[in-house]
Amino acid sequence: MRLLVSRRGIALITTLIVTLIGLALISAVTHLIVTSSRTSGTVRRYTTALEAVKGGIEEFVEIVASSSWTSPPTDPHWVSGHDCKLRRDTIHWTTVCSSICTEDSCTSHAKPDDIKDHADWINNYGNYNVYAKIIDCKGYADGWLFTIEAVAEQTSGNEEAWVSVLYQIE
Repeated sequence: MRLLVSRRGIALITTLIVTLIGLALISAVTHLIVTSSRTSGTVRRYTTALEAVKGGIEEFVEIVASSSWTSPPTDPHWVSGHDCKLRRDTIHWTTVCSSICTEDSCTSHAKPDDIKDHADWINNYGNYNVYAKIIDCKGYADGWLFTIEAVAEQTSGNEEAWVSVLYQIE
């Protein structure tokens, strides 16, 4: 009995296997490049939102620090009537600020929309709107402690950053 041994198709099969392996590697590299580009863009947009909210917090803190009992802030971005929260303990807000907020809306901060819907100060930084809100205020012998939260939201997209700050005025 004679066995037929032919190697004519082995080159074709080897070439197909090598081509499939190369195609898989090229697909994997392409997927990594696309994913990395998408992630890089997201990080860049978030970093921009974070810088906008940091700038907003700095400006808002300056306004709060320079405020007094006798006059509302002169900043045009301050929401009218919300100066009643300045230099008053949080427990007094419901009586003094009853025309602008309830106890829940004055102190709510469970999600970014709470800050945006009941902001004390709103400003625009290029492509971002920054909303800042005093969440808590406590007077003590040497000064005041403020808990301030701010949200920067991209005007033409869905990027946002949310920051919370504890600020002391002596």
